[in-house]
Amino acid sequence: MEYTELSAYDVPPGEVTAWIPTAEPSAWVADERRLSHNHELHLDTAEAGSWIGSIMRLNAPLDAEALGLALRAWIGRHEALRGTVEETPAGRRRRAVAPADVSVTATALGRFDAAGARSCIADLLAEHIDPTAWPHVVFATVADADGFTLVFGADHGVMDAYSQLLWFEEIASLYERALAGEPFADLAVATTGSHIDHAVAERATGDAMSLESESVRVWRDWLTRPDGQLRFADFPVPGITDVPSSASPLAQASLSQWLGDHRQARALGELFKEAGVGFQAGMMGAMAYVLRAQHGVERMRFVAPMHTRYTAEHAAAVGWYVGLVPVTLDITGATTLPEVAGRVQAALAETKPLVPQPFARVAGLLDVSDAPHFVVTFVDTRFIPGAERWNGWDARTLRAPVRADDEVYLWLVRDRDGLNVSTRYPETVAAERVVRGLIGGMSDLVDEIARPETAELEGTA
Repeated sequence: MEYTELSAYDVPPGEVTAWIPTAEPSAWVADERRLSHNHELHLDTAEAGSWIGSIMRLNAPLDAEALGLALRAWIGRHEALRGTVEETPAGRRRRAVAPADVSVTATALGRFDAAGARSCIADLLAEHIDPTAWPHVVFATVADADGFTLVFGADHGVMDAYSQLLWFEEIASLYERALAGEPFADLAVATTGSHIDHAVAERATGDAMSLESESVRVWRDWLTRPDGQLRFADFPVPGITDVPSSASPLAQASLSQWLGDHRQARALGELFKEAGVGFQAGMMGAMAYVLRAQHGVERMRFVAPMHTRYTAEHAAAVGWYVGLVPVTLDITGATTLPEVAGRVQAALAETKPLVPQPFARVAGLLDVSDAPHFVVTFVDTRFIPGAERWNGWDARTLRAPVRADDEVYLWLVRDRDGLNVSTRYPETVAAERVVRGLIGGMSDLVDEIARPETAELEGTA
């Protein structure tokens, strides 16, 4: 599974249609459940037109009635998608609409060549996604003689990366059921917990925190620089993110690359297992190992997002189930990749208890306005429902283009096909050289370590 920008996806030529959720003003009712601290911070800082989403190809004719039914049902099944927030004199309050009151309006936008279709979809998503205004998800299709491409974009405040990945199987199954004649009432039955309920619990956790909380102390110590400024750690190679802020930030470059196939991933997994470390620590360890080899970096700090889907009822729900932890890594004296990975695992274990403690609450208590500069995420997608069908659908998760002078993000992914890394970074010569060197070095490391094992694994995958 690749996490890319829309510009990297092979959108076909065809008839582009926008599918926009709607609801009558009279259908909205007050929802007294409180927002999470993370959602509050998102509303304060997110920009309109910023979105995450997914795209897939269905090799069957587009049935407009069935697709409209499937889209309505998907929104109806997940409370996070059919609610919004309004500003009132008393503060922010939720409003919600019932599943049956959600409609989806299809509007033909015209027939385009491949570049025109991609541009049309990009404009549609940028124009319609707003963290302060419903709908918080919109869709588009590109239909041709052989089938259609389906894409959605959503506000990050109502969705995380797992939600993007879960969408493929759920929407395809709903479409298949709608084609078979199942009614909306059956399609829209919720099969997961509600993220809104999860947000209530997260809010209570945050409200219980104070300046004296251990989690706040850990973050304060991690953020405090020698001059007393509270600022996130930079990418460990000088000149990449430790730059003066700009009134007009640069566009971020985007890159996705495969580091190894499924046999190489399996060989690495055996190596890490023998060393007593998990695959997440192993992949982050590979990053650190290469940064040291290429730049002499032995100590680095980064932010690691981790999921907060702690119960079975929320495992397949749509919503923003993410916590952040600060990671301080020192690999001095660790000479092998397993040793480096062991240091990563120990560093992650040290701060993992902070995952449920919302960083947005920490930021409010400490008056931190800075955003992370170096973020490393690991996701294992092999066991997500429908993963075996992703290649047939040409499925990809997407992110909107970003402008930032001082951010490097790495998404390390293990899926059924192997290992992939996606990244965004400042569009500068220095950053381009360093990031491409890092990814190339990680690819070489995977190849070097897995090569002796790969032959033994032939035919056993």
